[in-house]
Amino acid sequence: MKLLLLMGVSSAAFAACLPVAGSRILGSDLALADARFAALPATLAVGFAPEPGTKRIYAAAELQRLARANGFQLADPPEICFELPMRPLSAADATVAMRRGIPPDAELTVEELSRPKPPAGQIEFPLAGLEPSAPGAQNVQLWRGYVRYADTQKASCWARVKLTARYTVVVAAKDLQPGQALEAAALRLETRTGPLDPEPAATRLDEVWGRALKRSLKAGSPVLLGILIEPFAVQRGDSVRVEVRSGPAHLHFEAVAEAPAREGDTIELHNPVNGKTFRARLAAGQQAVLVVGGGQI
Repeated sequence: MKLLLLMGVSSAAFAACLPVAGSRILGSDLALADARFAALPATLAVGFAPEPGTKRIYAAAELQRLARANGFQLADPPEICFELPMRPLSAADATVAMRRGIPPDAELTVEELSRPKPPAGQIEFPLAGLEPSAPGAQNVQLWRGYVRYADTQKASCWARVKLTARYTVVVAAKDLQPGQALEAAALRLETRTGPLDPEPAATRLDEVWGRALKRSLKAGSPVLLGILIEPFAVQRGDSVRVEVRSGPAHLHFEAVAEAPAREGDTIELHNPVNGKTFRARLAAGQQAVLVVGGGQI
């Protein structure tokens, strides 16, 4: 108590803090504490909201300066205290947030929750925050989430959960190599029961057909959406029709691809007539365009 008195802050002020919802304390917030501040524009930002778990105290002298700066006098204002409202994270609230991103028939049990009170706000548990179960953890997974508060701020939270779902996923029917267009014979649908992968996988064959992989994939592995890319339009050794543009003159000839490439890539080509290697932009239909000033090919 002696320390509070030395600081000029009463214990009553700490007990009567007003909640602030945004990232700024506004004129309208001050008006809720003291009606005389209705003279301020309601949207006037008078300061930053306090950090979670702390308080912002406006002393009498500070309030009087603020009033004078905005064209009115304020006699004997009381101190005004603001804080972010805090709320314990409950299993019920966490479960509602988690179920937004998982199959509706998934079995979910919250085993443990982070204990510090986060600010009151929108609870989010994105599937990307779900970590694989550690060896010996009996299928308990750590799920990292956050509470969105004060407009754009986030406060971290976490939970340990048991999550089992029945889901359909596209898997590799055989070992697959990167870059090659995927065909129906290389894929199959499987219905699985178990923990969810935080990386979303394809659930329909039409999401995968005609696409290619960034990296190799073992038979039986789920086809993750994040590793799908457009396939190579040209492979090494393919014939590419080249259009050369030099001012008003256009020239066409056949060249050989030195490396695989996709539409829009710059590809290295070999001119079989003069033996020169050059680079051009690959267009649709195994065609390449080269704009030159002369002598490149």
